[in-house]
Amino acid sequence: MSEQQPSADDLTEELTTAIEENPEAFATFVRNLDTVNEMVEVAELGTAAMDDEMITSLAGTGASLGELADTAASDDTRGALQTVLGALGDANSSGPVDLHDVWDGIRSGEFLTGVRYLLAVVRSLGRAAQNQ
Repeated sequence: MSEQQPSADDLTEELTTAIEENPEAFATFVRNLDTVNEMVEVAELGTAAMDDEMITSLAGTGASLGELADTAASDDTRGALQTVLGALGDANSSGPVDLHDVWDGIRSGEFLTGVRYLLAVVRSLGRAAQNQ
């Protein structure tokens, strides 16, 4: 019987909650992800006692965890996550939008900055998808 993995929405909600409740603790966690990488290396040493299938599975998991830890440890990534999560919170609390709001938004510098930011994110996603 296999366990069901949490959905992306659940993980996003947990991450958002962690950052909002204690941003300093979250930043400390991200800075200390090197410890996680060291633990993965120790786990890889322990694979000598396991069969080939278990080794393959653990190595894949360790590699994925290491890549995630390296990405999350980046100051740019942490800053971008905080920016996006903050914007989502602001958007959620701003209420419904009518036609007048849309027109004012289009003419606003904040709107254009947001569109440029979204385009940069989409470009980066496209590059990442092509490189996979």
